[in-house]
Amino acid sequence: MNINQTQLITVSPRRRISASPVRRAAFTLLLLLLFYAPSHAQTPLARVRSSGVLRIGTDATYPPFENKEGDDFKGFDIDLGNAIAKEMGVRAVFVNSNFQGIFPALQNGSFDVVISALTITPERSKSLLFSDPYYDAGQVVAIRNDRQDIAGVDDLRGKRAGVQLNTTGQFELEKRGGVAVSKFDTMDLAMLALQNGQIDAVVGDAPTVRYMIRQNFRNLKVVGPQFTDEKYGIALAPGSEDLQQEINVALKHLKESKYNQIYNTWFGEEAEKAAEQKAALTKPKAFDLSLLSRVWPFFLKGVWLTARLALLSLLLGLPIGLLLALARVQSLRLLSAPAAIYVEVMRGTPLLVQIIFIHYGIPQAFGLSSPDPFISGTIALTLNSAAYISEIIRAGILSIDAGQMEAARSLGMSHWQAMRRIILPQTFRRVVPPLTNEGIALLKDSSLVSVLALEELTRVGSQLVGVYAAPLTIWPMVALLYLLLTFPLTRVSEYLERRWKTVTRS
Repeated sequence: MNINQTQLITVSPRRRISASPVRRAAFTLLLLLLFYAPSHAQTPLARVRSSGVLRIGTDATYPPFENKEGDDFKGFDIDLGNAIAKEMGVRAVFVNSNFQGIFPALQNGSFDVVISALTITPERSKSLLFSDPYYDAGQVVAIRNDRQDIAGVDDLRGKRAGVQLNTTGQFELEKRGGVAVSKFDTMDLAMLALQNGQIDAVVGDAPTVRYMIRQNFRNLKVVGPQFTDEKYGIALAPGSEDLQQEINVALKHLKESKYNQIYNTWFGEEAEKAAEQKAALTKPKAFDLSLLSRVWPFFLKGVWLTARLALLSLLLGLPIGLLLALARVQSLRLLSAPAAIYVEVMRGTPLLVQIIFIHYGIPQAFGLSSPDPFISGTIALTLNSAAYISEIIRAGILSIDAGQMEAARSLGMSHWQAMRRIILPQTFRRVVPPLTNEGIALLKDSSLVSVLALEELTRVGSQLVGVYAAPLTIWPMVALLYLLLTFPLTRVSEYLERRWKTVTRS
């Protein structure tokens, strides 16, 4: 009996490793593990020392602790982070991140520490490590100048107070009870709501509240003393005890040398007087054209990133959505059921959750580092838009009279030939308007990728408002730029509708 070579490789246990695909793959995997293991065996401190870089996560929309204009980070926390890195003999690199995603990014290894005016709380200490305290802070109450019925936090019962989301101000008011708490993404929005009479008071960190009042909210005032005693600390991921100890040593040295100099630069009497003099020389404006002339280059960068994200996600989402739509209209459950489940999951869960899961959750589950934020953002927007595009195309397919498929089949066409030559061309003509709406929605939804530290248009607006405390100048400009981005889409849609109008008439 003759046994061919393929059979011999399959049944013989004595073949050489090089002749066995399974063993060859196992050998390759072993080599990869051997080379990969040392990098994972590094402690956080060893990784920082070997790279020469301390990656610091911060939400640079919170002056005077941290803010960002263009590529420049400024603030008390920024100067402190640079000084700590210098004490450790490394270089500080700041990563600007939305506050909602700053803790997942820390735990996933996107940066080594977080320095972002973080209050050390028992709740946070359960899942994070903290350095020794580096700043004594407290919450204050701000009201309008014409209010006389609120003299402190005890007078907020039965009233509505604004806070920044996930801050100590929110947690403190929720503990006290009896106060209707309005949560805002940024402090400037809370101050604007107070100025417009939508809420009765704002609760926030004393330095930030006073800074914003001096900058552009001078019809507001702080009442009562600080009603909390808080400590700011540097947050680290669990398992970073060696890096925690090194940072504590650096903090101790700084407090004996340069700390007072850094503190006085931002909070000392001279800094306060200089800020008050500057405020006295300028008059707040509802809409400041001179400010726009200074920040225009930063807006252009945000527009470019937003446009790239939306266009790339739409181009990638179209073929995926088409495949999903074709799968859903099949009678074979093996194809239609998975497509239907995918569509329901992607449409039924928040896009923000999907972005965080794709960038942080999946890599952390498999012990991998997060990919480039732009790639993660594009993937998330693509997968989400594909689900909506598939429903648009599916509705277009079902809107075509069933007799056309039957006529095509009677002429000898296969199902796929009829779909490609008869059904889909008519479908695409009909779905242009809803696809345009999806493109516009995608442009606006791209603002959510700011959670990945991508500085798209909305994120740039938030940073500039943090610096200048001028929301009535910055946000209308952001809205106008979004309008300019979406306007070409609507014009293209109208052109295609006019061109195909005679084709769609029966």
